[in-house]
Amino acid sequence: MEVPVEHEETLHRLVDIFLQENENINLSAFRTQEHCFVGNVLDSLAALHQLKIENGQLKIIDIGTGGGFPLLPLAICSPQCQFVGLDSTKKKLDAIQRIVDALEIRNVQLLTGRAEEKGRDPQHREQYDIVTARAVAPLNTLLEYCSPFVKPGGTIICWKSLNLDQELQDSLLARAELSCQLSEQIQYELPETFGKRQLLIFEKRTPLSEKYPREVGVPKKKPLI
Repeated sequence: MEVPVEHEETLHRLVDIFLQENENINLSAFRTQEHCFVGNVLDSLAALHQLKIENGQLKIIDIGTGGGFPLLPLAICSPQCQFVGLDSTKKKLDAIQRIVDALEIRNVQLLTGRAEEKGRDPQHREQYDIVTARAVAPLNTLLEYCSPFVKPGGTIICWKSLNLDQELQDSLLARAELSCQLSEQIQYELPETFGKRQLLIFEKRTPLSEKYPREVGVPKKKPLI
């Protein structure tokens, strides 16, 4: 995985500050600099090339941002884009805000709330060029969380393992209902023992039905299948 040279120092500072926060609130299972850099930072940067398109100035929202990955590495390496990190746990977002302030990251805003609620808010519904989601939920649930935020013609990027055949099969109805077409599967390999992973790239074809997202908790309890 290639790290932009001009941002390498900031990315390593990100790891240092993140690990300090991680001692006080559980943001990640990675507790060492090496594991955090590879497992969080490099894994996040797998999607960096998806942000390098001609018009450049994209609006991107990271759903269930948790400890701030992929949000923070992508924001650091794409200063021309505007990023929003959404999570329902305010303590996690408070920790991310302290990291953002320490690193003076100017292109990140944080939003507390549930995807099912914010996805119906006119300020956020179908307002984003790209939606990212990493380690959040199975695809049939995840697409219902993500699709309300992305514009028609926009992109959803999901971080997943390689063993995904059943999950892809189970997501067929969700993809049809939510107008999300799988356009690309991009495999990549991380250093050390982290192994191979993949990005699933979905294109939102048409405006989303007003039926979606369903009420809070329903996409998880009763996924489209």
